Amino acid sequence: MKNNQEMHEQTGDNIVEKLTRERAEEILNDEVKMAVLNFLNKKGPASLGSILRELKISQPAGTNHILELKLLGLINKSKDPPNYNIEPERFKILMSYHNK
Repeated sequence: MKNNQEMHEQTGDNIVEKLTRERAEEILNDEVKMAVLNFLNKKGPASLGSILRELKISQPAGTNHILELKLLGLINKSKDPPNYNIEPERFKILMSYHNK
């Protein structure tokens, strides 16, 4: 079993799961997660409701996908207003695994 340090890393003020090649490939192959990331990358900060409406994702499924993206440090959530936003550096790392 991997220790906590091997599984997580510090990004800004947050401790997130490492974005390994394996995890990056899982995200890159997940249509819903990529739709959320691409939406936020193009549109900027958005509320959970607007993401779900725009992408026509159910609330339970959308929440799970967004929580996983947040755990991986690919998105963050502001407090006021409570919007989700892309983490540009992490998104760049994720996309660097594309077509490798």
